[in-house]
Amino acid sequence: MRMKRIAVIAALALAAGVALGAEDLKAEFDWAFARRGPEGEIVPLDFSERVGVAGEDLFKIFVRPVGGAFVYVLLLDSSGALDLLFPASFGDFAAAAYAGGHFVPPGDDWFALDGTRGVETFYLVASASRLDDLERLYLAYRAQADNPRSTQAPRARQAVLDELARLRKAHSSLASAAEKPVTIAGGSRSVEAEIQRRATRITAPGFYSRTFRLEH
Repeated sequence: MRMKRIAVIAALALAAGVALGAEDLKAEFDWAFARRGPEGEIVPLDFSERVGVAGEDLFKIFVRPVGGAFVYVLLLDSSGALDLLFPASFGDFAAAAYAGGHFVPPGDDWFALDGTRGVETFYLVASASRLDDLERLYLAYRAQADNPRSTQAPRARQAVLDELARLRKAHSSLASAAEKPVTIAGGSRSVEAEIQRRATRITAPGFYSRTFRLEH
């Protein structure tokens, strides 16, 4: 099953979150996963417990790198497809606009899931340095997945997932991240401004990894 614009989701559950890395480096960024309810209200999702949602709810992710952090958001959907949600391409890391705030999906679009039962798994990873092996493996997977004649996409996808697990394990003994609400000056009452106001500033010593799931 693929992400689309209109859908029904039954529940959401957090799998795990851990921050790690070298003490002299920081992976710092602002982050929000927001739900828009049927009346237009914006509610940040709390992944510390199971969350029930209504079928008309819509979802948007906000990411703002701070101080040069490299932030990655990937989705493994219930059909087995793996997609890079943020950045749009790894080349964006070199763009001046990367340092600003980003909404996924951008503009007036919102995420939702279709009515098929399954689990969508999101991987949020941030690092003080680029994760070259992760990028290389994802691009190799993308080449196989986009080739209708290829039979190697499952193996290439598993290589990406194995690298995510390896990164997490390699840093698992180090310090936890600090998380605090983002302070934004008042003014605009737009939907995007509301989401930014509800974002969390995550500061991790070098590396941060979090995995969470949408069950539907």
